[in-house]
Amino acid sequence: MKGTRSLGQILTVALALTPLASAWPGWLPDVDTLIVRQDDGTSSAPEPTRSAASSSNARSVTSTDDNEATSSADSDEPKTTNLNTAKVSPTGTDSDDSTTTGNSTTKATTHSTFDVLDGAGGVAMITPATTAGTTLYRIGDPTPITWVWNYTSLQGTPSAVDVLVSCSTASATWTLTQNMTFEPTATFTWDTEKYSESAVVSPLLVAQYTLLIHDSDSSVDATAEAGYLAPFDGFQFGLYTSRPYQDLGEWKCATCSGALGDVDRQALGFAISMSIITVLSFTWYVTGFAALL
Repeated sequence: MKGTRSLGQILTVALALTPLASAWPGWLPDVDTLIVRQDDGTSSAPEPTRSAASSSNARSVTSTDDNEATSSADSDEPKTTNLNTAKVSPTGTDSDDSTTTGNSTTKATTHSTFDVLDGAGGVAMITPATTAGTTLYRIGDPTPITWVWNYTSLQGTPSAVDVLVSCSTASATWTLTQNMTFEPTATFTWDTEKYSESAVVSPLLVAQYTLLIHDSDSSVDATAEAGYLAPFDGFQFGLYTSRPYQDLGEWKCATCSGALGDVDRQALGFAISMSIITVLSFTWYVTGFAALL
């Protein structure tokens, strides 16, 4: 009885909804799309279709020794190539590492180190010889001063050297040249005549000077490093000025004279007098003593 009543209620509800289903407006989505669902757990959403460009295998960017990089999505895509094929080659004992980023290149210099037992490099003078004693040069001499030297115990070659002279009397330093090209045997000439004509503010003095040689990348007071050029200050020389010619007959010595002064004459007279008195006294003493005997 109860089942018959339930079936009747369901039929009554269905008949009541029949006009509503027929009156569903056409501008709304279909009824089936709203009430139908899928219970199998799979997604009914359409799988996106991959394009031909994305489905093809992308080529990886490869960096070769000549710095050529090529990136391509497929064979029809344009290629981008790095045309920077320059390489940095190490020179001497220093090595350089280059890093390329975009269109800029960063250069890092590696400073080599050597065994501390090898000692630092030095300078050995050839001209003038160190055994010749103190060398004198005349300021304003038409003949330039020439210095020749070579280097010893060098393992790290400097790119250039600076040459200077210093004077302790004047407490000054003169730079003769900067960034002088490095050569195993170096030669430098200094025209003091031309320098004296131009150096009016800081003229050369009559004094003793010291020759200074050091690496252009270093300084005069830098600490010596094994294998590299140490600052050199081992050669000293003198500079003097000439005087105009004067005839010997007209020349007079300011510190000497042909005649004795009053003081000199008195001193000489006193010395002679004391000598005579001493001789006479000694003679009388000896003679008188002999007469008593």
